[in-house]
Amino acid sequence: MPRYDLPLDERMEKFRNFSKGKVSSLKKGVVEDADDNKEENCNSSTPSSLIDFSLYLREPKYTLNDVILPKNTKKQIESVLAEIKHYDLIYNKWGIGEKHKLDKALSVNFSGPPGTGKTLAAEALAYTLKSKIIVLPYSQLESKYVGDTPKNIVSAFTFAAEHKAILFFDEADSFLGKRLENVTQSTDTAVNLTRSVMITQLSNYEGVIIFATNLIGNYDPAFLSRIRWKLHFELPDEESRKAIWKIQIPDKLPLDNDVDFSKLASEFKDISGRDIKNAVLKGVVSAAKEDKPDSEKKVNHSHLFEAISDVVESNKSAVQEQHLKLNPVEGDIRLPQEPNITEEKDTTN
Repeated sequence: MPRYDLPLDERMEKFRNFSKGKVSSLKKGVVEDADDNKEENCNSSTPSSLIDFSLYLREPKYTLNDVILPKNTKKQIESVLAEIKHYDLIYNKWGIGEKHKLDKALSVNFSGPPGTGKTLAAEALAYTLKSKIIVLPYSQLESKYVGDTPKNIVSAFTFAAEHKAILFFDEADSFLGKRLENVTQSTDTAVNLTRSVMITQLSNYEGVIIFATNLIGNYDPAFLSRIRWKLHFELPDEESRKAIWKIQIPDKLPLDNDVDFSKLASEFKDISGRDIKNAVLKGVVSAAKEDKPDSEKKVNHSHLFEAISDVVESNKSAVQEQHLKLNPVEGDIRLPQEPNITEEKDTTN
């Protein structure tokens, strides 16, 4: 059992570490299915992961003050942090640790539309916990060689434990989908093994791990049930949109007095924080390229209005392209005949 009587920062360090015995067994290539059915991992004589995870290890760049979120999402993040802050009270004094002897990781899942702040929130959590963060998109873990992807996952957990870092898996639905029931080829077996390894690692891990997805409905239910905190990120409401517009403006940026963030927030709905961020940059570029001395250049309301309008139209075009689908047709296609139109005779005469 973890030591709950330690100071807060020491408890956090303990909370982020692997159980040493489990790490050593996993390094040998032995994995255990989520249903306690043991499977043999890839040939133990094959080399371990060749990924240099240090390339993805970094200091967090954002704080909670940099992330504008709807009230409900922000409240949930505060609850996640409260689990660590009140660890001793919850797990020791109130005895919850006696009932939670497994699945000790502080596991969090962020789901929601693109651009709603999932990655920023992960970095902000790492900053608050005074930890480094490892940001791993699935494309970096996936290997064309059968069996290498599970090894990469095991190595990622081991590296995170050794560096006391928060492990952040982006695009998590790419490898945590429902396991295949009809296994017909080796690649199907590899897919199921990858998902089983991730579930096992999650059960054994004692650190902080965050998953992010735009498609939570694709998750394997066995995996999703092991996630302690499930946070949904919605598109910002009007109040949040106004705050995001303001926070994206640097102090050095010259703004015209006609800029009205309240009006921008009310006129443009169903946009993400990333959309606003991109619009600010586009508006600044428009102001910078005007044919006048730099000292006279300012960003005005029309610059930002036109920029966000362009972003919205681009989003619409992208969605339409995604929905465009061509269905192949076999054989000849009979075209409809033109209607046979005959002139009516004048019978009045």
